[in-house]
Amino acid sequence: MSQVDLSFPLLSLLSKERAVYGLRNGDHERYRKHCANKIHRLRQITGQTCGKGKQYKSPPKLDINSIKDVRQLQLLLFSAERALAHSHELKAEKAKPTATSPSQSTLKKDQISWLRRSLKISTELFDLIKLIGNSSSSPSPSSSEESGLSLRINERTKAEITIYQLDIRSEILFEKSNFGECLTDLIVRRKILQILGENSKSSYDEALSLEFIDLKDPLIRYCAYKLGKKDSHDIQSIINDLDDEDTTLKESLPNLNELINNLKKELGNDVQEDRNKLNDITFGGSSKSNDNEKQKIEFRNAELVKIMSKVQETLNNFKAKSEKANSNSNSNSQKKNKNVSMRGWDKVLSVLGEAESVARRLKDDNEASGSSTSLRSSQITSSLNIAHSYIVHLLLSHRIKRDLSLIDTLSSTLTTSSPSNVSDNKIKGGKARVEEVVKGLGGIIKLLDTVLQSLRGISDLSIVQEKEGVRIGVEGLEGYYHALRCFYLARLHCLHPEPSYSSSVALIQKADISVNQSRSLLINPPNELEEVIVPITKEQIENLENDLRVLDISAKKGLYSQNIEKPVFFDMAFNYIDIPFDQLEVLSGKKQPSSTNTNSEAVVENLTIVKDKALEGIKKLGRETRETTPAVEFRPSQKGKPEPQEEEEEEDDDEVEGQTPQEGKKGWLGGWFGRGR
Repeated sequence: MSQVDLSFPLLSLLSKERAVYGLRNGDHERYRKHCANKIHRLRQITGQTCGKGKQYKSPPKLDINSIKDVRQLQLLLFSAERALAHSHELKAEKAKPTATSPSQSTLKKDQISWLRRSLKISTELFDLIKLIGNSSSSPSPSSSEESGLSLRINERTKAEITIYQLDIRSEILFEKSNFGECLTDLIVRRKILQILGENSKSSYDEALSLEFIDLKDPLIRYCAYKLGKKDSHDIQSIINDLDDEDTTLKESLPNLNELINNLKKELGNDVQEDRNKLNDITFGGSSKSNDNEKQKIEFRNAELVKIMSKVQETLNNFKAKSEKANSNSNSNSQKKNKNVSMRGWDKVLSVLGEAESVARRLKDDNEASGSSTSLRSSQITSSLNIAHSYIVHLLLSHRIKRDLSLIDTLSSTLTTSSPSNVSDNKIKGGKARVEEVVKGLGGIIKLLDTVLQSLRGISDLSIVQEKEGVRIGVEGLEGYYHALRCFYLARLHCLHPEPSYSSSVALIQKADISVNQSRSLLINPPNELEEVIVPITKEQIENLENDLRVLDISAKKGLYSQNIEKPVFFDMAFNYIDIPFDQLEVLSGKKQPSSTNTNSEAVVENLTIVKDKALEGIKKLGRETRETTPAVEFRPSQKGKPEPQEEEEEEDDDEVEGQTPQEGKKGWLGGWFGRGR
């Protein structure tokens, strides 16, 4: 007699199907169509079709004697899921503001009808599993002889199907406003999920239980509030109150205690160690701080836990390989170890990038789900935000370490070609060696740019800004590597075939400010540093300061020794101006004055001639004895009219002594005054 195992992970199957096919984004229509397609395929596989052609034939009823495959149970599961998705679709349509009152009542009726159908199918599945469990514990000869198969199912599958049936029953009770029975079913469901989570052997199963617990916690609070309980916000106190009333829980599920005991016994006997068990993850806090001071990062989503288990395994393998590579001191294996290290870094960053994309997608889908006002959404949103920020911090910190290892590799290759002394600005070895050094320094500068970009991304994270010790450490690293970048860039300006010493001096001044900032934050921090990405010692900062000082002196020497070409306007001036070089030599004492007229005397004579000609021209115009014209005083008469005698006196005053009136008036504007006389 062959034995058929009908066990299957129901909660994991539902979580994957709902997440992939629309329910993560609230698309109930898409999920309903997917369930219909799934049912069609399962009917074809199991042979439970509805006939061929136009004639409908009802499929055979599923009972314990006709079960031969686990997919027959999954057929019932997805039939219930399709009815449940149809009910949720009608509920979402009823909640739209465009729905009228008559249509809302019709939609409400159809919604409850589909919920009843889903409850009927899930109850059928629950009863069938109960019969299979009873037959496996004490099989009856009649059933085994008829089918020729021995059916078995584990306690975990029984518990998960019970949870699913209670889930649908509590929802229909909630829609009917029967809050008392709904609260009892939800608490029984939560207790079974807690047992599954506490006794799970993998972090994925534990997160799966937490995910389904968070799904219905708001309904527990709402039902307790409607029933008038004092501590409606505290779920644990609500559970304790109902635990005292043991008869109430037994009415909801008669075999509750038996199910819990069998489940604990089965999960306790399963001692197989799981490699995907996720270690506790904390953020913040120094090595001396207690565990209470550190922030615990919770991953309450099964998909996120799965990818984080992969990240943890990859990091452990890389750490072990790097330690083994460091222990090998043979010179022949150094190149091979470097290649292995780079491949390891690529794998680590690839896995962390995948984890970041998963966390970002979960975060965006949760924000776009339209349930941001619910208690469940606020709790899940906070956990997803913290988890995403932690994964981004982990990704950027490992990217920084990878870039620094590449910088060390490039620096080791440049030690033989570049000058060993920082003050030496000449590269020996010809043009090829110069190009090699310039390219190497350019690569180091680009890597330092990516390091600074990663540090700025880390400093923008919320979990970094909330913790003072982490923020100070990141700012100190940013100042140190900014100064290091300025140092390499300044040295590149000095070693370049066309050096720019002025740019080098300006970069060194910026680097001095960044070095002082990093010293104050890393060596003498105001608070204790937490989550140190790369340790920076006091000797490293002092060595950088000495290199900057030496390079500054060398750059200034090169700047002052440069031959600066004169601007073009100097040459133009010399072409049009005769400089008295002979007179300058005489004044400096290099040459004796001659008896003949020098150039300076000729210049003086020319100036006197020009002066005399100018004076003669002024005399002809009559402007050599011109005085300042006095201001005209206006004195109105008693009737408001000027007196004519005063005007004549003013005209007489304009005349100059020794000249006729006509000649005096020619000195003013060509003799325009008095033309009418």
